[in-house]
Amino acid sequence: MHATPLLVEIGCEEIPAGVAPRMARALRDALQQCLRQAGMEVALGWGATPRRLIVHGEHCPQMQPDREEEVWGPPERVAYVNGEPTKAALGFARKVQMPLAAFSLVEKGDQGRYMRAVRTIKGRPVTEILAGALPDLLRSLPSPKRMRWQDGDAREDTFIRPIRWIVARLGDEPINFVYAGVRSGFRSRGHRIHGAEGFIDVKNPWQWLNDQGVMADWNLRRQYILDGLQAQAKNQGVELVTDDELLDEVTDLTEWPEIVPSKYDEKFLKLPEEVSRIVLKQHQRCFAARQPNGSMSSVFFAVANLRSLQLEIVARGNARVVNARLSDAMFYFERDPQKTLEDRVELLSQVVFQDGLGMVGDQVRRLRGFVLDNASRLGVDPNDAQRAAYLCKSDLTTGLVYEFPELQGYMGGVYARMDGENEAVARGIAEHYLPAGAEDHLPTSRIARAIGIAERADKLLGYFHLGLQPSASADPYGLRRAAIGLVRLLAEESMAVDMSLNEVLNEAAKQWNQQRVTIAVDEQTCGAVRSFILDRFLGMAEAMGVEPRALDAALHASRELPLYRHLGVARLLSDFGRSETGQAVAAANKRVANLLKKAHASVEEVREEWLQEPAELRLFAELLETEEHWADDPENQLQQLAGLRDAIDVFFDEVMVMDKDERIRSNRLALLGRLRQLFLRLADVSRL
Repeated sequence: MHATPLLVEIGCEEIPAGVAPRMARALRDALQQCLRQAGMEVALGWGATPRRLIVHGEHCPQMQPDREEEVWGPPERVAYVNGEPTKAALGFARKVQMPLAAFSLVEKGDQGRYMRAVRTIKGRPVTEILAGALPDLLRSLPSPKRMRWQDGDAREDTFIRPIRWIVARLGDEPINFVYAGVRSGFRSRGHRIHGAEGFIDVKNPWQWLNDQGVMADWNLRRQYILDGLQAQAKNQGVELVTDDELLDEVTDLTEWPEIVPSKYDEKFLKLPEEVSRIVLKQHQRCFAARQPNGSMSSVFFAVANLRSLQLEIVARGNARVVNARLSDAMFYFERDPQKTLEDRVELLSQVVFQDGLGMVGDQVRRLRGFVLDNASRLGVDPNDAQRAAYLCKSDLTTGLVYEFPELQGYMGGVYARMDGENEAVARGIAEHYLPAGAEDHLPTSRIARAIGIAERADKLLGYFHLGLQPSASADPYGLRRAAIGLVRLLAEESMAVDMSLNEVLNEAAKQWNQQRVTIAVDEQTCGAVRSFILDRFLGMAEAMGVEPRALDAALHASRELPLYRHLGVARLLSDFGRSETGQAVAAANKRVANLLKKAHASVEEVREEWLQEPAELRLFAELLETEEHWADDPENQLQQLAGLRDAIDVFFDEVMVMDKDERIRSNRLALLGRLRQLFLRLADVSRL
């Protein structure tokens, strides 16, 4: 079948950072799925810039392959009487527009014989298939917000930003459709300044766009920027402060990146390093640098979106803006220490935590109570922990954090040291917001972890109480991030926290309920928050190196453990579930669970004198032996459970559980119930 290049490009106004690559990948995946459903496997690549989404494949069929389809009609008993077709058979043949002679009677499993025919469905032109599919695909692309900018019928078509051109072609054939008032065609556009409009090369759109000042391949553009930054840093005699998040952002915002080195006034090197780095990153999207000795350098690097013949003018402009922002930071940094963090605590009673949930000062008292009441289980010194919790939000009232909110926590640690607080307290304050995301590093301070656990549990309970749970498409209060952060803090083994999730939530609820300033948290809210957190935990399973079903099995143990211990069990189960023994034990557990569920059996005492068969006597004996010598660690517990496999297999081979004698039947179900309870001490292996 003849194959030809496929190209789809959606050109639009500038897309915000963090969106275009995800949309381009989604468009690629949707097109592949559309072609796959039509019977074609096509390899497609994607590209993304702030002004375009691109999907391209070098070899796409022009025609959908013909395919055969089975057509099943009524059963023989309905379709034929005494060998003659009935009205039902004739009517069905007319309905599917096939002659009766095309049907034969064929066995359909154990259901008997049915009318059956095979017909050939001719393939359609791929341009026709895609023309019908693309409008719906564009409507379904993931987007944080969608805009309407047309009138009339086209107003129903939305996109992240107004669409200005669409290229859709299969070789020399157009894929004709209209979306948001824009008709697809062959003409594309290059860089706003350096490029032109023209007929894009369908065979090599990447080179055509490159000639028009557009590096359309997102991954290549990112690497080009990184290489350029490192080369410029070497030229300047400094070391680049790498920042993957910022690198992704500037990649999203440029079509033709150009590295511009610059330098701010060295007097600002007196500022804490994180202050200058945050000012450069958050306010100018610039990269910081260090001297070879590790100290901060005044050199920084911007990434421009054009080829400039006068880079020194661009550099001076960047320096002027950065100096102004750093001057503001210096002003607040010199003024803020006039009040200590302890002096500022009373100001937190004027800072709103959340409408309906009181003030930040109320929250601080809850956090302080949590870490003080649970200091031993959190592994922290109670005096240092409660002191850090007491001061951890005071930097919210400082001018520097008000001006640069990204510095909260960090500046609290800086000011704590300036106030003479000990290092454990200062680090606890500085790191208690960590991790800020799924990929962020964890705090190195146990006190910071303790406060972070308390704060996230406190926030989730409060917001869920108000009914502010995130929707499928929006999470304005960052509750998913809070749940993920809590999971990471509780599941980390290097600084293990010996509190189960239920214990954490109950302790946090206790602080709310003792305070009674705003709300009382009930069991229903705790349950909803627990389910929400465990859903996030299961969603993170693969990233944590375990199979989701193994983690699910571990979390359904009869005894709730700290999350790091559930994770350890899940690691064991991931390997066990792939083994032949593991699969057999899991299958047996499913059978046990189903029998108990269907029989509505509860765990009763097993009467040994009612056990008759050698197989059930053996299983009971091995069960008692395992219970008596139950190991302390999960690895040996799993080995003990695996050791029951032979006895379980023989039991099911030789024993009829659902005996006619109710006494025998109930006793055997009690034996299986006791076996299941033993397995549940470690995990619900039936979920593997």
